[in-house]
Amino acid sequence: MSTDCPIVRLGRVLKIGAGNLSLANAFQNSKNLADLSSAWIRHVKTELQGKGVDTKLKLQIGDSASLVAPAALVAGMVIESGLIYDQAPLRVLLIASDPLVRFDRSTWASMAGDFLGCPGNVEILLNVEEDAVSSGFPIAEGLGLKPCAVLSHEDARTAAGERIDLAIWIHPAAESMDGAECENSMTAVALANAGVPTYVTSFNEVDLLGQNFLLNEFAVELQPVGGQLARGSRAINRFGISTTSLGVEGGWCAIFSRLVPASTQLEEVDIQRVKTALRLFCVEGAIHNSWSLGQHINGVAFNRVLPVGLIGNMAIDAKNGHLFSENDATKELELVGHLWKSKLATMPTEKGDLLLWACDVKLSFMAALPKEDGKRTEAIGILDSGFKAGVVAAGVGLARSYEASKLDGGKDKALSLYSEIGDGHPISAYALAYQAYEAGDEAKAEVLFRASAEQGYPVAQADLGKLLHASGRYQEGVRQLNLAAKAGDPEANYVLGELAVKGSLFLESLDFLRKAWQFGHAEAANLGVQVAKHMLDNSIGKRSLIKRELKEVTAFVVKLETRADKMAKEQERTAALAKEMLEATLAKQQRPHQANE
Repeated sequence: MSTDCPIVRLGRVLKIGAGNLSLANAFQNSKNLADLSSAWIRHVKTELQGKGVDTKLKLQIGDSASLVAPAALVAGMVIESGLIYDQAPLRVLLIASDPLVRFDRSTWASMAGDFLGCPGNVEILLNVEEDAVSSGFPIAEGLGLKPCAVLSHEDARTAAGERIDLAIWIHPAAESMDGAECENSMTAVALANAGVPTYVTSFNEVDLLGQNFLLNEFAVELQPVGGQLARGSRAINRFGISTTSLGVEGGWCAIFSRLVPASTQLEEVDIQRVKTALRLFCVEGAIHNSWSLGQHINGVAFNRVLPVGLIGNMAIDAKNGHLFSENDATKELELVGHLWKSKLATMPTEKGDLLLWACDVKLSFMAALPKEDGKRTEAIGILDSGFKAGVVAAGVGLARSYEASKLDGGKDKALSLYSEIGDGHPISAYALAYQAYEAGDEAKAEVLFRASAEQGYPVAQADLGKLLHASGRYQEGVRQLNLAAKAGDPEANYVLGELAVKGSLFLESLDFLRKAWQFGHAEAANLGVQVAKHMLDNSIGKRSLIKRELKEVTAFVVKLETRADKMAKEQERTAALAKEMLEATLAKQQRPHQANE
């Protein structure tokens, strides 16, 4: 070991010898990236002054963090690996498409040696040559930092005379169909299988869990460093870059893990289910939520609901299967679907199982395709491939999206998919029942409604109840409506509220109607106002309670009307903007003709 770099490994702690150790001490003692960046700025200024270099570039903590984080990442992984320096520099291969480690020829990552107390003893390798230079590059040149060397994927996999001491795979995307990401996957797996310590970084826990499903095809998995994924554990990178809307411990390189042989072999259809969902989220740009998987979040309905976070802007009330998503404009949770009873009963608690389950739910309740032509085509291809690979939920999601779209032939494509799926899936059975009902075949509709209702799908139970009640089978119809209402179906509660009003059961009707309007049922809210006023005018019920009910339901009606006005104005603004753009385009097209004339 070189006497210029006295370094002794003590468990997971690095004991540093003499020398210029300002950054090494800061690396050991800083609590987060901001602290380390402050120390780094002081160090860099001192070094540049000593070299007589004036870059005329002001260093700020926010801007410097992206320069510091890659070096801190490499230093942390060197410590974790247990590698000890010998006479030659440690060669670290960064497997990444991430621009943060590739810009400025990855000079900043080479400062890992400074963080370890051994300046210059970490050599960075990349698989691709990239000449992206930032405004901070003059500082790197002034400090005399070495650009990375390039080792192609093929050479890295065959170790063609090159020694790789450590590999770090940054943000794998095994779900991606991009050629560069496929190369990254093959290289990382090949190095791990060859015995090279290969570490991996993830955005958050869901990212790690999702990649583990996909990497199972390569017979490898990501094992959190230290074996435990919890706040303050070794698996959490205290020098990662935090990003909003990523959930607990989320951000750039937030989680450390090691690539190891897979502990189990997963079912192919489960791998395809997760792959389909993650590929779709990439297209939609909807990987991240305002909550993390399994997190209990603030709910709706006067805080009497405590949904559990799923994925793709979806959360669920585990008690009754209500599905919610967050409105981007109001930041409120809105009811977007209702899970059927048999599926709700299988909801797991373990995070890996919950991710798989959540992917299936999210795909089943897709409601729209991306608006942009290219992304829409890609999304359709992903869902179609998933369905052909045995992921029924992908076919249901594609059918629902076609059904809601304005695409030519969309309705016919949806019906074709539903027919292929059949009545074994409650959403498909319900859609086929509705199609039969609209075609005037009530007998067929009833059979299909029953097939869906028997699986505990509240929406189907409600419509079956209405159909039975309308055909004179009142007792059976009310029984189905009550099943749906107890599960929390707004329409069923509204219909039962109407029936209660007709029977002069006003207090009972208010209870039913509240359970409908608190989830956005406008007709239930309007009827609730009428019932409450009637009760006050005729001294029915406890006056104070009825007044409070009237106040709350009236406030809700006003809220709905205000929201509708805002939506109408936004639609008008969008239409006006589209008209202006069209007129501007037409004007540009006419100018050459006018000039020629």
